[in-house]
Amino acid sequence: MDNLISLITSWPAILITVASFLYWHFTKSFDHWKKKGVVFEKPVFLFGNIKDRMLFRKAFHEFQLETYKKFKGNPFAGLFEGRRPSLMLLDPELIKCVMVRDFEHFVDRPTFRLRSPAYMRHMLINLKGHDWKQVRQIMTPAFTSGKLKQMFSLVDQCGRQMEEYFDSNITPDNPKLSLEMKEFQGRFTLDVIATCAFGVESNSIKFPDSELISMMSKFGDIPLYKRLALFAIILFIPMFARFIPLSFFNTTVMQYLQRLVQKVTQARKTGDIKRNDFLQLMIEHQDPDTSSHSDEVLKLYPSDSNPVKQIPYLRPDTVTAQAILFLIAGYETSSTLLTFACYELSVNPDIQDMLRAHVNEVLDKHDGQVTYEALQEMNYLEMVLNETLRLHPPVARVDRHCTMDYTLPSTNISIKAGDSVNVPIMGLHYDPEYYPDPYTFDPERFTPAEKAKRSPYVFLPFGAGPRNCIGLRFAVLSIDTLLKNPPQRVSL
Repeated sequence: MDNLISLITSWPAILITVASFLYWHFTKSFDHWKKKGVVFEKPVFLFGNIKDRMLFRKAFHEFQLETYKKFKGNPFAGLFEGRRPSLMLLDPELIKCVMVRDFEHFVDRPTFRLRSPAYMRHMLINLKGHDWKQVRQIMTPAFTSGKLKQMFSLVDQCGRQMEEYFDSNITPDNPKLSLEMKEFQGRFTLDVIATCAFGVESNSIKFPDSELISMMSKFGDIPLYKRLALFAIILFIPMFARFIPLSFFNTTVMQYLQRLVQKVTQARKTGDIKRNDFLQLMIEHQDPDTSSHSDEVLKLYPSDSNPVKQIPYLRPDTVTAQAILFLIAGYETSSTLLTFACYELSVNPDIQDMLRAHVNEVLDKHDGQVTYEALQEMNYLEMVLNETLRLHPPVARVDRHCTMDYTLPSTNISIKAGDSVNVPIMGLHYDPEYYPDPYTFDPERFTPAEKAKRSPYVFLPFGAGPRNCIGLRFAVLSIDTLLKNPPQRVSL
């Protein structure tokens, strides 16, 4: 009985001890920025400076914009994401230093190793150091100007399917057509990616209810409780993330895509047909027998060396990871951007009219033919796309992980290896110092004269430097090709 009483009376002391330890653990870093002399906002226990975001009171883009406004006027500012400090860069010159000039100090992105699916660890966005450099080197030739020019006919073919769809569904007797624009643009985006990257014709316009379309539209469908659990794990106990079967993507969809990519890859390996596309480039780096490699792959490596040793070998799960990343990133980014562009054109009919006139003027010079060269001359189309990217960037910020100790130029602020920095893309894009009346859709901001007035590092929809979006050019080509069609054929 005495032991029981002693145990009961000791519980308060145990609870107080545990609570004190947890409080100390989650607040011990809260003097980090004060010690460095960096301006910062007072953090809150458990949440740091991201309470509103963690509790889903504010969307991520909205939260990032408000955070930027709080610290405007400072070259940098300190944040706390939970207990982890992160340095936000507001000065375009510092952004240039971190992302481009001194990139070797910030090669990696902060990542969290989740348990499933395992192959996602091998996606380019999650790779670090030498592994990232090797895979990036392998993938780069798939996105050169010459390669894109070769792909243009395939992209344009998908664009023509859009034209045919409008022509067959809009008639004098039925002059109006209602569309769920995100789903509609997603179908054509998927056609472009499937055709150009994998040599597969998805024919989404003819088969809008196909399994691939259905799956791709659901890859981000995750129950709210799982989202909350993921955020909580990453924020409070990131060291246990690898043991918990949770993912940022719908697991059923990811398993389907894995089977699909593996099936297509196997068909390429066993068949006689070789295509000059993204998937073929990946497959050839799986094969140690260089006799089967294309000239395009062989010329990437020194001719006087042993090619078996020089050509990097990719594991099958690495190839699968890059293929699925291409599908997911390309599908979601391009379809969303096209949807926003159509929205902005619909609420700005004067700009829509100008774009229509410009597209027709350029096509007249090319005998009405849509060619790669004609598309390069559609400067106003590019301006419309850039303004859409400014207002609706694919990501609100980008993060970099310090890999070697670094001192910010012209300061005594040191960033240690393992620390993280972030670039507030949303804040920069909506800063009236760089873009007067920032909430107004105005493509004239991107004339050569206007662009020359500001730093290129205040417009970063795809990041900057060696770790920018590798598919940038392909995305712009496909978006430009598809975006020219709605205003050319119809009034939005």
